[in-house]
Parts: sequence; C-alpha cells; structure tokens
Amino acid sequence: MNYFWTNTIWYVLLGALTIFEVIISIINAKRRKFAFAFYMTLVGQVLFFESLILIVFRAYNYYPMIIRTSPFDDVLAGNLFSQFSVASTALLVAVLNLEYYWIFILSGLYGLIEELFLSLGIYSHNWYQTWMTLVSLIIYFWWAKKNYIKGLEGIKPLRYYSYIILGLFPLDVVTLLWGFILSGYQTYTRGFMPDSVRSPYVVTVLYYLFVAIIMVLIYFLRLKWRWKSTVILLIYGVNFLGYKLHILYFFNTWWFIIFSTVSIFSIYFSIALLDYLFKTSKSV
Repeated sequence: MNYFWTNTIWYVLLGALTIFEVIISIINAKRRKFAFAFYMTLVGQVLFFESLILIVFRAYNYYPMIIRTSPFDDVLAGNLFSQFSVASTALLVAVLNLEYYWIFILSGLYGLIEELFLSLGIYSHNWYQTWMTLVSLIIYFWWAKKNYIKGLEGIKPLRYYSYIILGLFPLDVVTLLWGFILSGYQTYTRGFMPDSVRSPYVVTVLYYLFVAIIMVLIYFLRLKWRWKSTVILLIYGVNFLGYKLHILYFFNTWWFIIFSTVSIFSIYFSIALLDYLFKTSKSV
C-alpha cells in the first residue's frame, strides 16, 4: 500500500515548514552563525527530552511510513520531523524577539496540529495528552527567547559546554549513531532494559553522552596532543570492552574500528564546529 499521500505527506509538509522557519530566522538574525548553532542546541534539547518520554516512557507513536522495514525506526523518523519543527519555531520566537502572546498562539497552533495528526491516524497517544504539549511548548519557547537574548551577550562556561553537548545530538546522534544502526552493521545490547526493541536506542544516547562529555573536556581543556591521543585510545579500549561484553555489536572487527574512529572524530570535529559558530569575544 502506498502511504505517501495518507501519512508521509503530512510529515513532509511539517518538514517544509521547518526549513522555511529556519531560513527566516537565519536571515533576520544579527549573528547568523550563532543563530544556527543555537538551533542545534534547541533541537538537541527537545530530542534529549524525547529520549525519555518517547523511548523510555512510550508516551506516543508516529506513523510517517518512511522506514517500512522497522516500525520503531519509523516512529523515530516521525519524531525527528516533529522536534526539528518545534525547535525551528522556538528559534523564530527567539530571533524575532516575538511578544509573549505569540508564545501562547504558536503553542496553541502546535496543539491543533497534534489534534489533526491524531484525527488522521498518523500519530497516536499512549498515556500522553495534547495539553502536555501546550504547557511544554510555552515553557520551551519562553526559555528559547530568554536564553537566546542572554546568549548574544555571553554564555557562562558550564552553560556553554551544555549547549555544545546538546548540539551534538542532531549533528551526530541523528545522522551518525542512528545511521550505523540503520545500516545493520552496528547496534547495541537489547538487554539493557526490559523492552528489547527500545533498549539499543537508550544505550545509543548513553554512548553519545559518554563520548561527548569526554570530547568536550579534552577540547576545552586544551590538552596537548599526547594526552588527547591517550584519552582517545582509552575510548577505543572502552568500545572494545563493550564489544566483548556484548554491549556493543559490530558486524566484524573492521566495523568496530570504523565505528569507533568515525564516532569519536566526528563528535570531536562537531564540537569544534559548534564552538566556531557560537564563539564571540564575549562567549567564554
């Protein structure tokens, strides 16, 4: 059955709206590089939150019918459209410094979109309810507006590092770590939590946090390369131990080397990219 015109098209339209909002925001931003980096942080923030309520607590399900071979990966694909969209609206609110009544209006519009998706059968609630979206988005849009304005004046170090780590979620977890899982050549243990389907994705987030925090530390501590190399080799060692303990699974040893190398250095260079985009004379 062709689901494009019944399911997928609505997510495509949501994606088009996302691109439009991001473009408008970047065009109007006083510091465009900063605005894009802040958008990555906003996306990472909602995706990290979604890792809890969607993957762990099974709040709801999406049915974009994009990844037909894996129902849960299809749910995750639908979630990406949703979260990139709300983050783009948060960026728009922040960059245009919209009045607070717009926060309520835009949150209400998302509530209507959610009800539309429910009525179309392309999204469903388990225990979640639409009013939770309204409350969450009001808080989220307010936070984005407040912290974007403050961020233009400077970001304190601990907050700055947290922005970087969150920004790595869309840059590396979505594109790289999830990509490895979709390839079928690498995955994570199904025994970490009772739900064997969702277990690998929880471990993915934990792995991302493990590597991201270490890479942020060695990047911003400005360690000499011999110390950086030592730490990176230790991460290889942890990955190999995880491989032997059946926490990480690889198609073969070569894929262990490929995964470790690509994930470690991709995250490191993504940190460098975000630091470049964020940084001004007042940042850190």
